[in-house]
Amino acid sequence: MLQTLQATTHRSAVSTLKFGGRAFSILLANIHAHIIPIAVVSLYTLALFIYIEIFHLESLAHFALYNGTAAFLFALTLGFFFIIYCFKAEIHDMPEKLFPHVMRKLKDEFFTLDRLFGATLAIALFILMLITFANFKRMIPAVIPFHLDTNLSELDRWLHLGTDPWQWLQPFIGFPIMTFAINIMYNLWLFLIIVVFYWQAFSVTNKELRKQYLLAFFLCWILIGTLAATFLSSAGPCYYHRFGDVPNVYAPLMTYLHHADAIYPIWALDMQDILLKSYDLKSTTMASGITAMPSMHVSIAWLMVLLGWRINPFAGWVFSLYCGVILIGSVHLGWHYAVDGYVSIMLTTLIWHLSGKVLTRKSLSW
Repeated sequence: MLQTLQATTHRSAVSTLKFGGRAFSILLANIHAHIIPIAVVSLYTLALFIYIEIFHLESLAHFALYNGTAAFLFALTLGFFFIIYCFKAEIHDMPEKLFPHVMRKLKDEFFTLDRLFGATLAIALFILMLITFANFKRMIPAVIPFHLDTNLSELDRWLHLGTDPWQWLQPFIGFPIMTFAINIMYNLWLFLIIVVFYWQAFSVTNKELRKQYLLAFFLCWILIGTLAATFLSSAGPCYYHRFGDVPNVYAPLMTYLHHADAIYPIWALDMQDILLKSYDLKSTTMASGITAMPSMHVSIAWLMVLLGWRINPFAGWVFSLYCGVILIGSVHLGWHYAVDGYVSIMLTTLIWHLSGKVLTRKSLSW
């Protein structure tokens, strides 16, 4: 009996060692496979610390604000995926008992070490990148004050035949119920980009497309949301009364939005007030950091369009329609000049193709 117990213990120890060795090998392979985004996000974070030191911005730096939010959004997104997975299993498999069937499928198809390690690395980089971006965004006007609002407003008017873009939109969507609906879609942006990112982080269907999307996603936040936003420092139409020229050509738009807010809640107005107070107080709250040009809302929405059309026409059309709502909403809600979105679309397209070129080079294994 003792010999049997020893043999069982020995087999268990050997099995554990083999599993540990296999898991470590898979982890190393995933680190190697993600070496480009790891390097990109690591350099981005390192640049932030150098930036803080050079410009003496220690008072605006905060790195622990988003831990709880990141955990909440992670749990919410996984819950959303689980519900979708259950619906898909019910429709396609029609099992007698749904929950046990789904758990078996998840164990066999989803919870593989390679998939989990790859997704965990991507999500960890995503969270680190967002924390770094939020700090950079808060520091933009401290390094380069808002200086382009008047120029961007004039460019907007020139591009749209002498009329401000929001005035072109007003006859079609200038109704409180429409503004309310657009604001809802605009606020869904953060949740949607997380869902799409996690979808690609866990995806094994098209690994090359996954690589391209992840790399382009990180580069958009770095090159568009940080580098371009710093040099093109601007606040946006809703703050034109503070940082633009006189007269304030956006006063009628803001008057309309406050009128709509008296009928339906227009949450953009509350957030705009919070951001301006945070700017004035130089606070480091979660809701801090103002930037208009280029628009990250439009950039990532357009990136999802580029992804969607590579997947199938249905995804392409859905993301295209959503991107259109975001572009219109960014102008209608006073967040952005129309040119902010146009520039974002052009830069995002360049980054998408650049990412594809980088990943197709035979000398790069990622």
